[in-house]
Amino acid sequence: MDYEKQKDEVTALESIYTEEEFSYHEENGRFECTFKIFVNLPAKCHLSYKDLRHEVDLAQEVQISYLPPLTLHVTLPEDYPSISAPTFMLCSSWLYPVVLSKLCKKLDTLWENSKQEILFIWVEFLQDKTLSYLKIKDHIDMDCMYTSYKRTVEKIQGSQTNKEVNEPNKQSNSEVNRDSGMSKKTSVIDKRAILDCPIGRNPIQMLIDYNEKRKQIEFKKNFYTCNICFTDKSGEHCTQFLPCAHTFCKDCIKGYFEVKIKDGNVQNICCPEEKCKFEATPGQVKELVSSELFSKYDSLLLSTTLDTMMDIVYCPRRHCQYPVTRDPDDNMARCPVCQYAFCIRCKMVYHGVEPCKISSAEKQRLLNEYQSASNEKKAEMEKHYGKRQLQTMLENTMSENWINDNSHNCPHCKTAIEKSDGCNKMTCSHCGTYFCWLCGTRLNPEAPYLHFRNPDSKCFNMLYRGMIPDELDDDDDFDFHAEYLDYYSEDEEFNYDEDFVLEYDD
Repeated sequence: MDYEKQKDEVTALESIYTEEEFSYHEENGRFECTFKIFVNLPAKCHLSYKDLRHEVDLAQEVQISYLPPLTLHVTLPEDYPSISAPTFMLCSSWLYPVVLSKLCKKLDTLWENSKQEILFIWVEFLQDKTLSYLKIKDHIDMDCMYTSYKRTVEKIQGSQTNKEVNEPNKQSNSEVNRDSGMSKKTSVIDKRAILDCPIGRNPIQMLIDYNEKRKQIEFKKNFYTCNICFTDKSGEHCTQFLPCAHTFCKDCIKGYFEVKIKDGNVQNICCPEEKCKFEATPGQVKELVSSELFSKYDSLLLSTTLDTMMDIVYCPRRHCQYPVTRDPDDNMARCPVCQYAFCIRCKMVYHGVEPCKISSAEKQRLLNEYQSASNEKKAEMEKHYGKRQLQTMLENTMSENWINDNSHNCPHCKTAIEKSDGCNKMTCSHCGTYFCWLCGTRLNPEAPYLHFRNPDSKCFNMLYRGMIPDELDDDDDFDFHAEYLDYYSEDEEFNYDEDFVLEYDD
């Protein structure tokens, strides 16, 4: 009769709970069952704990949505449920034995009040009422639980040296901290209460890791609408940005990541939701893109990150380019790979206290920066490049600019020639070459003025273009007509008559 009741009860439990929550096996007509009981937590539940390595630090809090399940191992005796209660062990990785002992006592009480099939009642109690029974609302103080457990063990060890812990369901006096959810009354660590926490592992970190893992499991069970393609898909085919919780399908985000990486925009890959600033994690990127593209992403992300670090400078050797850590107060850095010691300013071989040499390519940029700099910036630049070098370079550049603006180069010997006055037919003082001041064309030494008389020339009738009016006064001793005509003999069949008038621009 009892066997049939047990079998019916196990069958019913199998239909109620998932394979993760309930399993059993039967051996020699006896059922052994295992329950994974996920304790329901209130909204915005949080853990509080203190790092015992730093006594002065304040207690820290972390919000948590899921806790590791309680494990209830049950063996059904042959005369259950008519006479005997099930035997059980209650295990937890976050509730200490002194607290679990109280839960074990409550399970005994539920059986005493029922005397019938009890497994479903036990599981429902542990799932829905564990926290309220322990007087825990939305704050689980792990330090109080640990302190209560420690005091209980110390008291038992002090009063019962060389004696085993009492049999299950027997009580001995032990003070329990009120803050742990247990009132001050006698209690003992029940042998059926098992702390199942891996040795050497941080229990708080274990809870945080489990919370994140469980969030992912629950996320994959639900359905979401992608905010890009507006298609409903299961969490298995979606990805979620945190902490904003915006959800998109993996196909859309994969394309989004690929475009960003190929364009080189690997830093600050933000959630595509409008105005959202939360960034994708490297884990999200790695999950969705190919290994080759992730390698590119990883490399670019490292480079851009190093570029923003003030104490990192790259080795200037083209075949090396290794990131080198430098002392902010030192102008020298040494590459640990190729051993090249270089100046962090000019990237040349380290030159000690000598000012940096300025390349012709950056001369103009540096001068522009120096001229527009504040007094503090000028002092800093003079420290790095030398005040005398900067001022000499500034004077030379100003002279070069004046020469470029006020002189032309001889088309033959390239000598810079300044025009003080006179017409636009120039004679190089260095090599004697004739050339046009306006266009720089070399002129025929036999007929240099033909360039200004030829209607096809771009300088036609522009011999005196650019001369100031005072230079063209009638009182001027210079005879322009005579000089103009001296170059044309009768052989050139040039006839000068009374009506010929030399034209020039005012």
